Amino acid sequence: MADRWQHRTKIANSDEFLGALNQTIPEIGFVGGLRSFGKGACEMKGKTVSIADVGSYTTSGIADALADYHCPAGYSRLDLALAAAGNDLVNKSAPTALVIVSDGRHMGDDEVEAARALKSAFGDGFDIYAVLVGNDKKGRALLEEVVAAGGDGYLKGAEELSGADAMGQFVTDVFLYPDDDGDGVANHLDKCPNTPNGVKVDTVGCPLDTDGDGVPDYLDKCPGTPAGVKVDAKGCPIDSDGDGVADQFDKCPGTPAGVKVDAKGCPIDSDGDGVADYLDKCPGTPKGVPVDKVGCPVEGIEIIGDEWVVRGKVLFDTNKHAIKTEAKDVLSKIAAFLVKNKQYVVEIQGHTDSTGTASFNDPLSQRRAESVVEFLVGEGVSVGRLTAKGYGASDPIDSNDTADGRAKNRRVDFHPSER
Repeated sequence: MADRWQHRTKIANSDEFLGALNQTIPEIGFVGGLRSFGKGACEMKGKTVSIADVGSYTTSGIADALADYHCPAGYSRLDLALAAAGNDLVNKSAPTALVIVSDGRHMGDDEVEAARALKSAFGDGFDIYAVLVGNDKKGRALLEEVVAAGGDGYLKGAEELSGADAMGQFVTDVFLYPDDDGDGVANHLDKCPNTPNGVKVDTVGCPLDTDGDGVPDYLDKCPGTPAGVKVDAKGCPIDSDGDGVADQFDKCPGTPAGVKVDAKGCPIDSDGDGVADYLDKCPGTPKGVPVDKVGCPVEGIEIIGDEWVVRGKVLFDTNKHAIKTEAKDVLSKIAAFLVKNKQYVVEIQGHTDSTGTASFNDPLSQRRAESVVEFLVGEGVSVGRLTAKGYGASDPIDSNDTADGRAKNRRVDFHPSER
């Protein structure tokens, strides 16, 4: 504690603190001792002295040791004192507190390493506390490092402990380990005081939160939540649209209240037409039938077996493969259905009436199929999902003996399949 200008003040403060500490510690079976370090009047430079050997603690015994000792000054070798204290405490298994009274000057890494070695040797039941005599900033910083290396203690200035209440609290923290909420973590270490009885806590007295969602285990109704998932006050993943599927899994967020959804949070579409049940005005539509935005079959489409046939619209003039204007509306609706329902691939089948020869009709039917493919692609359907094939006049759906029958036979059929 060498300080030529404040030497007597620091010594007096140290004596006063140690005396008050001794008078405050209760005689309840503690084991204790007192060790000095430094040079001082006894010219013991670089040495450490056991003033009171570790043994049964008595107030009078420590008072006598303090009265007889006159060498607390000089350049400090706290590292030697800490190493010697380790030998003093050998075979002592009870919880142990080591209190350093010093100005922290003329110290360095050796002291910090010595404190770390003590903590390593004695484990969780060992903590270092420090009382700073004087106001040297570097000394305070060094002692704070020593305290941190030595466990979960803390540093106080001697002047902070000059009152009876403050000293009483210090003695309680250091020697009596009060734990008001009974969680096993002393008050001065407890970052979460008033933890409910029986709740498991971590080393700083806070309730365990095993899944790290911010809701302690004892309140968490959904343990095991994956890291990073937002949860509500009960620890359950947030379900913003209230459909029963947490946001992290919901592929269709914003579903209206009350709408039934599947495991992915998307509204159920029982007939698989691409229009959810709650919007479907024509439930039960056969699989693969093109429907409009309300789930009803596109007007002008007739289902024959597993094919779609355009009805009521003449697609082509005789001997022509250009699509007639009147037929484009129904084809646009088919395109819209295919754009929305990408699971379908379609063979476009071109047909002719019996007018002309097979050598003419077969290529014509192919061109008609290709014209429809080109139109659908122009409406946004991927070309890779469409195949064009001409069948000539080989598959009429009406008589070729009448003009009306021949008009119906000049058509394109759609043969869908799921990929």
